[in-house]
Amino acid sequence: MLSSANIDFSGILIDLIMIVFFGFGTIYTLTVGIVHFVKKKTRTAGYYFLSFFLSGLIGLLIAGLLAFLWAMSLS
Repeated sequence: MLSSANIDFSGILIDLIMIVFFGFGTIYTLTVGIVHFVKKKTRTAGYYFLSFFLSGLIGLLIAGLLAFLWAMSLS
């Protein structure tokens, strides 16, 4: 029965990448936005978009590094 299962690993990988990117981006941007709101600093929407994008990329780099280190520890 298990051999008839069709597992789409590329779809799973794309979903994982999207979850990590948007997760890191959202958490960091919300944190920065709350800190700026409390300190009463005004920033543009472009600032928050760039913050979201860069933190998402950094999150992907960290996740990739951790996956690489995990894969190297298996051998």
